[in-house]
Amino acid sequence: MIWILASTFILLTGYVLLILFFLKGWNQLPEINTKHRSKRSVFISVVIPFRNEEKNLVRLVEGIARQRFSFHHLEVVMVNDHSTDKGMDCLSELMHEYSWLHLESSRGHGKKAALRHGVSAATGELIVATDADCHFGRDWLQTISETYISQNPDMIIMPVGMERGNGFRGAFQQNDYLALQMVTAGAAGCGVPVISSGANLAFKKKSYLETARKIPGEQYLSGDDVFLLHAFKAEGFKITYLKSAQAMVKTYPAPGWKSFLLQRMRWGGKSKGYTDTRAKLVALMILVTNSWLAILPFLAMIDVRIAFLWLGVLSLKIIIDRILLNQGKGFFAVSSGLFRFLAISFLYPTYILVAGVGSLFIRERWKDRTGK
Repeated sequence: MIWILASTFILLTGYVLLILFFLKGWNQLPEINTKHRSKRSVFISVVIPFRNEEKNLVRLVEGIARQRFSFHHLEVVMVNDHSTDKGMDCLSELMHEYSWLHLESSRGHGKKAALRHGVSAATGELIVATDADCHFGRDWLQTISETYISQNPDMIIMPVGMERGNGFRGAFQQNDYLALQMVTAGAAGCGVPVISSGANLAFKKKSYLETARKIPGEQYLSGDDVFLLHAFKAEGFKITYLKSAQAMVKTYPAPGWKSFLLQRMRWGGKSKGYTDTRAKLVALMILVTNSWLAILPFLAMIDVRIAFLWLGVLSLKIIIDRILLNQGKGFFAVSSGLFRFLAISFLYPTYILVAGVGSLFIRERWKDRTGK
């Protein structure tokens, strides 16, 4: 019993300190609301790798066409990763309407190779990467441009929100994604960014080209975001987080539990390739703490006192998690009642354990393609 108490105390203390660290970082970030346009401008290349996204392409391009941004300083480079649908035909028609729209075909395989090809083909000083299934507000690019001009960073990490799906599954995914975003922003706010999302990421083309050969995780089909961030950190480049609802993009939840779990296993599997020590420690602390909470109920079969220990520790974890997520739910437009949040919180440790263990054995898949 003593070793169980000691292990629980150490893990819980570390976890609480980590959450407080993220909370501090989030509150240190200034919230940006772009009202005045700078007279200066930067040429932006939006690079979008895609594979079999026919149903999303028209909406995506029309969303960019509605941007309140000078199209004389914009190009959109769509990079086809060997699609088998009619997306290429769709884009070819749209190119007749929009002169800033360009289409490229990736010579490699996977999202990372497609992004690399798109950046090489781009002519802009600033690259903005997003996904074909995302949507954004009209001031998205203008807000990014203003931040780049005023701060001159090498990389801008930006918020990604998730639309609410159906029922409990939708609420679970939205809360899980909110937690991921608060970790992203909180760590960056403390000056130690550990993760980012390729659904909304901006960086200097010059800095990317200087770092391209040093980006780790080459064996993974995706991971263009986190591995790029770690490479930029290793080079000492300036990295900032843009806390602005105007700069946010929105994505959609996975259509089912299976696809959701496989996606999270794919994300978790990339952590094996991390070269950034702090990113490894954050991932390990979250995995081990939640896994321990998932295992404790089984240990209670040996000693009933462990059941009371588990309930106490889980309750404290729920409280500290709730405090962190409450800070961001207004910004990310996430609504979750207390009872639903409690249900999610009780399932969460088991979910993290399953996703973590599964990531060790499930081969990476991206858009029907299997990694090494």
